[in-house]
Amino acid sequence: MPDPPVLEDNELIARAAGGDRDAFAAVVDRHAPAVVRLARAMAPDDATADDVAQEAFLHAFRAAGTYRSDVASVRTWLFAIARNEARRARRTRHQPAEYVDDGPLMALGFEAGWGHPLPDEALARAEQAERLAGALASLRPADREIIVLRDLEGLAGDTVAGLLSLALPAMKSRLHRARLRLLAALRASEGGVVENEREVGGMTCSAVLARLGDYVDGDTSASETGRIDDHLRGCSVCERFGGRYSGVVQGARERLGAAPAVDAAQIERIRALLREP
Repeated sequence: MPDPPVLEDNELIARAAGGDRDAFAAVVDRHAPAVVRLARAMAPDDATADDVAQEAFLHAFRAAGTYRSDVASVRTWLFAIARNEARRARRTRHQPAEYVDDGPLMALGFEAGWGHPLPDEALARAEQAERLAGALASLRPADREIIVLRDLEGLAGDTVAGLLSLALPAMKSRLHRARLRLLAALRASEGGVVENEREVGGMTCSAVLARLGDYVDGDTSASETGRIDDHLRGCSVCERFGGRYSGVVQGARERLGAAPAVDAAQIERIRALLREP
């Protein structure tokens, strides 16, 4: 007997809107790991994150009739609901605001190691999954959140901007700073900065630092990419740091990209709540 067809997310949500709890349970099974990962990025501890994920799915089931496939994918819609639940949990616990832009980009670059000659073997250690995970966990919730959405979940830039209610340039700026803080967390005990920046290939080191996030994401124009390439070829300081920045971003995507294990008991608790009248 052939296996039953695998239903698309949109069809499952449509059935859930009509009261089909089994259909929504399939949505839970499919998206719980990603929702839990985002909740853990935003919540102060795993227990709170599990509560946030549970409430998010319950809210989504009750609001299934409001879902619009022309506005967002089911996963993005679930992320938006989970973000609202996490913010509500923070307000309940009187936790601080989500995001603070704290200081000049150059100073943040110094903290992240710009201008510091990091040996290749240290870079290899810095990219280990355990250290990346620890560094990510040490960041503020807003930084963890944007890195999870953009680099780990792989959402498009405009989708992340929409989820965070930001203009795309503002989202890119916040992401770049969050990535730099991730690098800073990886090298918190290291020292050394450049004393004088250089102009190579028609760009200064600080100009390259400012555009590094877009460069790594492929969002610079062909002419600007060429100037940055020229600078990196002629400036060993920026080439080294740019390689590390790119390596850590890629390392986070590859090594931390696997969805977290979700306790089967947690899934069953959500399923049990869905069965309640």
